Amino acid sequence: MPKAIVITIDQLGARYLSPYGNTWNPTPGFDNLAASGMTAEYCLSSSTSLNSSMRSLLTGQHVMATKEKPTLMQQLSDLGQSSLLIQEGDSLTTIPGTQEFSHLQTIPPAINSKMAESLEFTATAQFISLVMKELEQGITHDLTWIHHSSLGCIWDAPFAYREQFFGEEDPDIAEMIMPPLGPLANEDDPDEIMQVVHAYAAQVSVLDTCLSLLLEQIQILVNNLDETALLIVTSPRSQALGHHGGIGYAYSQPATDQIHVPLFVTKILSKTPGSQETSPSRNPILLQPECVYATLKHWLTGNDNEAVFAGHGSQLQQLESPGQAVPSLAQQFTLSRFAKNQLAMQSPAWFSVTNDEGSVRLYVKPDDRWESNEIGSRRKDIVQEFETLFQSASELLNEPVNLPESLQKQG
Repeated sequence: MPKAIVITIDQLGARYLSPYGNTWNPTPGFDNLAASGMTAEYCLSSSTSLNSSMRSLLTGQHVMATKEKPTLMQQLSDLGQSSLLIQEGDSLTTIPGTQEFSHLQTIPPAINSKMAESLEFTATAQFISLVMKELEQGITHDLTWIHHSSLGCIWDAPFAYREQFFGEEDPDIAEMIMPPLGPLANEDDPDEIMQVVHAYAAQVSVLDTCLSLLLEQIQILVNNLDETALLIVTSPRSQALGHHGGIGYAYSQPATDQIHVPLFVTKILSKTPGSQETSPSRNPILLQPECVYATLKHWLTGNDNEAVFAGHGSQLQQLESPGQAVPSLAQQFTLSRFAKNQLAMQSPAWFSVTNDEGSVRLYVKPDDRWESNEIGSRRKDIVQEFETLFQSASELLNEPVNLPESLQKQG
């Protein structure tokens, strides 16, 4: 039977990983992961709510979709296949569908009140160590799902990990242990944002090292299997770290730094003769994490139901034959919901979000990667196109999207 391993890391932002262009925070572990398979260039979460985004991962059902869908675990159970969820604390227990895993293993979360003295004492390292212990007996379930939740809430990276980012003229290194949620004291002071970003980046560095150790163990375990295993590493949502007014989802203006998540899909080869390696590739298609469900279903059951939403479909063909069967620009579209029910849409050429009053802001994509320049006043024609789409946003999930040409290319 085919095997699949999924690792979800809550609040891991793509912009802090070197495979996504970060030049000041090296993440060699993620670089190696990207070099072994498919890296999704643009994967935008459908929600900043953990409950909603994880539900989407487990069912392939967008947060704004009205038609209920069965979880992947239900379908596996009907086929006699087993699933295991390893979670940190009770981070996923209350989310509908997680109880449908055939096996559930809860690892107590580490409680640190100060910076760790060394890597092995960080919350992330302790979690990964216990996960590795749980897997010592092998990959025994058809689907193994590992969820790490402390990245966005415990910043206990050792001082040396934080120190690597600071220069002589930078502000003092902040010894914060938890994200200082709230509006910025001074939006025009880059030092305040820098301290927060560097504390988070240090935690990502810790994660990079620990994840590399876990993936090495998984490779060893897959060597004992009779066939290749599928590995997916992603995040249900990103993190707001001060670039748009505040720290935390409730205090930040909607922007892609909260929803642009990494997505890596690769195959871990066993020693079985004939196993074929996958070439590294960049997937330029606009995706959402719902495609994880479709990819897993395709891999584990052989069922590749064509998704209504192009960004929600199986990515196995893109992994195995990069560049083949790419949907047209008219069908590439993402829809996301933020903390205050504000909506965002991305097309191949533009990114648009609603604000508290319901009006629309507009940004050029992909050039304005992190929404630095709002241009709605200069392109009212494009704003009007998005206003029309926002009025019937949920209906876009029920039939194939066919974007007007003005949203496909800049002109």
